[in-house]
Amino acid sequence: MDLGDPGPGQALIRTTLTTICGSDIHLVDEFPEIPAGTPMGHEAIGVVEAVGDGVERLQPGQRVASACLTSCGHCRRCRQGEYQVCSEHGAPFNLLFGAQGEAFLLNGADFSATVVPEALDDRHALLATDILSTGFGAVERGGVKPGDSVAVFAQGPVGLCCTIAAAYYGAEPLIAVESIPERVELAKRFGATHVFTPENAVSEILRLTDQAGVDVAVEALGKQITFENCCRVTRFGGTVSSVGVYGGIPSLSMPTDGTFQHRSFVSTLCPTGVGRLDFLLGLIESGKVDPTPMLTHTMTREELPEAYRRFRTHSDGIVKLTIR
Repeated sequence: MDLGDPGPGQALIRTTLTTICGSDIHLVDEFPEIPAGTPMGHEAIGVVEAVGDGVERLQPGQRVASACLTSCGHCRRCRQGEYQVCSEHGAPFNLLFGAQGEAFLLNGADFSATVVPEALDDRHALLATDILSTGFGAVERGGVKPGDSVAVFAQGPVGLCCTIAAAYYGAEPLIAVESIPERVELAKRFGATHVFTPENAVSEILRLTDQAGVDVAVEALGKQITFENCCRVTRFGGTVSSVGVYGGIPSLSMPTDGTFQHRSFVSTLCPTGVGRLDFLLGLIESGKVDPTPMLTHTMTREELPEAYRRFRTHSDGIVKLTIR
């Protein structure tokens, strides 16, 4: 392991546990500007090996969770608490790369990683680095309050985290849209009160809500038809909250049936920063949230090409896998 000495503000982190994100698949399959050989991975738990000049919060030997989007901590956006769109690190191009390797360099280390509580193992801490925060962000920016009706379209890893977050914030009813059996069961386990298949979701959600629609619909797949269906099931004055990655779609269009009128539309980049990581790790440590049931498979770094293949095709019932 020789990535050189960390530069100013950087930490060299040895990966102990990582995973594959749906964004990794998009980057590999749909973004030709990402050259072959680019170190992949932006979700990691690891041990600090060395720190560069100016790093004060982290020390060698600490076990840390790294934010998937790095930040400088002092630009205008960071001072406003929007670390994920740090202007100095160039959002949205401040994505961490290299976490699937043996080690990686983390920029803005004092603001982009936090020490993992001793009570949490790597598996429990891992999802706080990206998708759990993304799911909570979608629900928070959607303005979900206790008693609000919420529909989450697609129960992949991010969608399941949206369901976890909606349940945490008191959504009722909480509707999941999914047809894959393993994901249906996880959605129910995480708090969904109703699960409808994609083919019947619009009619069933409207029936359930007496044709009014839900307060918030979350688009967690990144497809045109899913976005349109979210519009169709959202009430007048409600909110469509999108965390889908539309990498293979050149443009996203509004439906022409009037269901875009008098709605709010928000999109969300994964909220990051030390405070965010600490908040989510605290929820997990307290037992209020436990996303680990979606970690269905474990593989090794040597098996990464096969892990990408399996995750891409959802084979063997994979929902989310860990890489050791």
